[in-house]
Parts: sequence; C-alpha cells; structure tokens
Amino acid sequence: MKLLRYALGFAPFLLLQACATTPPPPPPMAVTDLSGKTCATEPSTANAVSLTPVKKQVLHTVSTLVDANTPCLTGADGSLSNYVVYAIPASGENHTVTVGGVQEAIRTFAPTVTLLQSDGKVTRSFGEDRFALLGNTLGVQFRPLPAERFIVVQSNPGLVGESVATVETRITTTSGYAAPTAYSYGYSYTHERGADGKHERTFSHEGYINVTVQAATGKVGLPNEK
Repeated sequence: MKLLRYALGFAPFLLLQACATTPPPPPPMAVTDLSGKTCATEPSTANAVSLTPVKKQVLHTVSTLVDANTPCLTGADGSLSNYVVYAIPASGENHTVTVGGVQEAIRTFAPTVTLLQSDGKVTRSFGEDRFALLGNTLGVQFRPLPAERFIVVQSNPGLVGESVATVETRITTTSGYAAPTAYSYGYSYTHERGADGKHERTFSHEGYINVTVQAATGKVGLPNEK
C-alpha cells in the first residue's frame, strides 16, 4: 500500500517532466577567423554545384551551407576566404541569376562573386558595392555571358566582422477559437500585430548562400522547352 502511494505521488512529477519542452538551440554565431585552415590559391571547379534542376523548371533555387568543411582560398594579400563554385546551366545567357549571402538571425554570409570561363579564366567580378538587399539575401543579379560557365562565391575578408543594424518589422500572429455563447455562434479568429525594432547582424565567413536561376524562355538549361 505504501508503495502504491509512493507511485501515485511520483506520477505528477513524471507528467511534468514529460511536458517540459527543450529550449531551441542558440542561432549560429558569425565566424570571423579562418586561421588554421589549409587553403588553395585557385578555386577548383571539379566539384561545382549544379544549378540545373533534375526536373524541368522555369525557376530553380539552390541553398548551400558554408561551414568549417567548406574549401577556402588564400588571397594575394594572405587573407583567407571560404568559397563555393556553381556550374551555370547550358545556354547561360538565357537566364537571370540572383546570388548572395542569406540574412540569418545574427549573421550574414559576406559574399563576393566572380564569373569564370570553362578554362578558369576570370571574366568579371562583383564587389560589395554591387550588392543590395534582395528579400532576405544580400545579393547581386546578373545575366551570364555566353562564355561564362562557373560562378565562384567567396566570403569577403574585408567585410567579415562588420556589424549592420537594420530596423525590421516583426509580425506576431495569434489564432484561436471563440466558444459559442447564448448570443453568438463559435468562430475562429486570427490576430496579427506588427512591431518595429532594431536588429543587428555580423558579416561572417560561414552561413548560407542562395542562388536562384530563372529562364527567360523555355526552362532552366532548356531554352526551347515548352
């Protein structure tokens, strides 16, 4: 009988433990130092990420996480930067490409973009002065030239470590159900409330890169496709 009372007394504790929620992990911090990484002097296109979708599409987006395992480059001045290479679809000039670093909770990948021919020769580059906020991406938009085959996205050592504060509107949505009363039927409701606040992010060597390719005619990589 004593054992039963002990078990009954312990049950509420178990229920409370079961109902407890695990707090979400903290958002990733900005990475501002790549010292210790072994970096190449030239980008390799051997493992370029394809921008051609498996299924035929007019619009295709690829998101890439740049982390500690991402290859890096050593600049002429000795600075280090992470990089990812993307393969431009066939008939590249038939596409509009939007590429850049994604704004996360407290960091943004600091991007620079360089375009290469098939032999690795640089055709043009986009520095930080060409980038603008495009949705939640600090990016640049362009149309590839016929000879351009690869996009190299590097972290920008000159921008990494800088913080930018922006005023953003956060919208909170509350939904519920009002029970019926003697004077009304029950109904569902949704309330939205917006609040402006300052938000600060730090430019980082790591984070997410988004690349969106849109075909002007046909499909991505297939300009004559209906």
